[in-house]
Amino acid sequence: MTDRLIVTDVAELGDILDRLDRAAAGFGWRVRRPADAAGLEERARAAQSGLRLPSPLVVTLEADPDAADAVVPVDAAALLRRAPVQGAVADGARGLHGR
Repeated sequence: MTDRLIVTDVAELGDILDRLDRAAAGFGWRVRRPADAAGLEERARAAQSGLRLPSPLVVTLEADPDAADAVVPVDAAALLRRAPVQGAVADGARGLHGR
């Protein structure tokens, strides 16, 4: 089971993903990290320095198979209500940034 999160501040991607992972661990979930997270963050910072807005990035929240209690349904909105993470919003069923 999965749900989606939108990272709105890609220039801080590594920090946001770390904070999301810490918050998700309490539910038995984890964030599926992009393969090129460091490169995405670097390009977003370059865009900001050029006075351009980097595009938001969609990441997947999933049940962690290594967690002892991964039976709670994955719900990005519930995660962010319980542990708000600046720079991330729940996408939910809206599919705001494609699939």
